[in-house]
Amino acid sequence: MTAAKDKESKGPRRLNGEGSIYRYRNGWAGQVRMPDGTRPTVYGKTREDVREKITAALRAVQDGVPLVTTRMTVAQYLEQWVTIVLPSRVVAGTLAESTLESYSDQIRLHITPILGRHELRKLTTAHVRQWMTRKLTEPSSAGVAQRAVWEAEAARKAAEREKEKAPRLGRTSAIRKTPAVQQVRKPIKPLSARSVRYLLVILTAALNDAVQEELLTRNVASLVQPPRSADAPVRALTEEEARRVLAVALVDRMAALWLVLLALGLRKGEALALRWDALELDAGTVAVVRKQRRRKAGIDPETGRQRWELVEEEDLKTKGSKAVLVLPSMVVTMLRAHRQGQDAAKAELDAKAEKAVKDLAAFAGQHLPSGDAGAPTELEIIRWADPGLVFTTAVGRRIDPRNVNRWWDAVCERAQVGHTRVHDIRHTAATMLFRAGVDLNEIRALLRHTRLATTADIYVAVLEDVRRGTASSMDDILTRLQTPTKNTESEG
Repeated sequence: MTAAKDKESKGPRRLNGEGSIYRYRNGWAGQVRMPDGTRPTVYGKTREDVREKITAALRAVQDGVPLVTTRMTVAQYLEQWVTIVLPSRVVAGTLAESTLESYSDQIRLHITPILGRHELRKLTTAHVRQWMTRKLTEPSSAGVAQRAVWEAEAARKAAEREKEKAPRLGRTSAIRKTPAVQQVRKPIKPLSARSVRYLLVILTAALNDAVQEELLTRNVASLVQPPRSADAPVRALTEEEARRVLAVALVDRMAALWLVLLALGLRKGEALALRWDALELDAGTVAVVRKQRRRKAGIDPETGRQRWELVEEEDLKTKGSKAVLVLPSMVVTMLRAHRQGQDAAKAELDAKAEKAVKDLAAFAGQHLPSGDAGAPTELEIIRWADPGLVFTTAVGRRIDPRNVNRWWDAVCERAQVGHTRVHDIRHTAATMLFRAGVDLNEIRALLRHTRLATTADIYVAVLEDVRRGTASSMDDILTRLQTPTKNTESEG
C-alpha cells in the first residue's frame, strides 16, 4: 500500500524540459526549463493541471510567444521579448536587425534597471510615470556607468605610465610623486525628452504584444502621456557657409563623397554602400538600393569589449528609399575622376604586393636552405579589399562611418563653419533646392520620403521663410498695380 502511494505521488515519468512537479500548499507547482536557462514556476490544483501548463509553456516558446507566469517580472518578460519574439520578426522580414539591436540596448540600459523588478501583471501607470520622471531628472545611469569604465581605464593607463617612469632601484621612496592634475569633466545630464519618448515607444510595443497574446488585460504604458519634446530645427548650411565648405570639400581627398552627399541628399549609410555596378555614368544615373551600417560582432575574448563590423544590407529606412536618381553633370565628372584615381591606387597597391612577394621569395631562396625551419610559410599580402565599392579607405576597405564624421568636422573647421553633422548635408541640399524654387514634390522624390507631409514637416522653417518671400513679392505686385502708368496720366 505504501509503495502504491509512493508510486502515485511520484506520477508518470517527466517529459523532456518539464522540470520538476511537486506539492505546493494546497495544490501543485512545477518548473519549466527555458532555452535561456531560466526556470519559471507554474501552479495548479492538480498534478495534471501543472503538467498541461508546462506543456503549453513549452509549445508557446516553440511558437515564439513569451511565457508569462504568475510571478514573472518585467525584466523576465522583456528578456523573452527581445530573445524570442523580436528575432522571429527579423527572420520574417517585418523588423530590421538594427531595430532589434537598438531595442535590446535601450531595454538593458534604461528600462530593466528601474522597472524590471516589478511583477509584470502588477505593473501600473504610476510605476511608468515614476520611471519617466527619473529618466527626465536624474543623471543617465548608462552615462554614469560608462564614465566609471572610462575613469577606471584612465587610472589603469596612468598607473602603467608611472610604473614605466619609476627608476629601477627597487625602492619606492626614490619615486618623486607629482600632484595629479584634476580633469574637469562635464556633468552627466538626464535623458532628453525625445529619448524618453523613444523608450516609452519601446515599452508600449512590448506590452502591446503581451495584451495581444492575452497575457495582460491592458497596456499601462499606452495610458501614460509622453513628455513633450520640441523637435530641434533643421540645421542647414547658409549659402555663404555652403560656398566656403564646397571650396574646401572639392580639394579634399573625399571630394567625390562630399559632392554626392550634397547633390543627391543621400544618407551617410547609403553613400558608403554605393557600388560601381549601381552607377551608370554614361546615362548619368545611380540606383540607391542598399546601405551600410555597424553591427555587433560579439565580445572580444581578450579585452572583454564589444566588437563591431561593417555590413551591407538592402533594408533601407523606408519602402520608397530605393530609387534611381539622376546625377548632375558635375557629379558625373567628379565620379569619373574619382574612379581613375581609385584604379591607379589599386594598381599601385597590387604592384607593391607582387614586388614584395617576389623579393621575399628571392631572399628566402638565396639565404635560407630548403626546408629550413626559419623560412616563412605564410605572408600577409595587402591587396585592394573590395574593388566594387565607390568610397573606400586607402586600401579598398569599407569606411567606418565614425571616420566620415571626423573628416567632415575637419572640412568644416578649415572652412570656418560651426559644428554641422554629416546628415545636415542632406538638409542643406533640400533647403538650397527649395530656395531655388524647386517644387516640394520634386524635393520629396530626391530625398525619397514616403509622404509629402514628411518633407513639409522637416523643412517647415524653410517653407515659412519662402512664404514670407512670396508675401513680399505680392506686395511689390500690388504696389505696381496701384501706381498709375504714364499712359494713364496722359489720358487724364
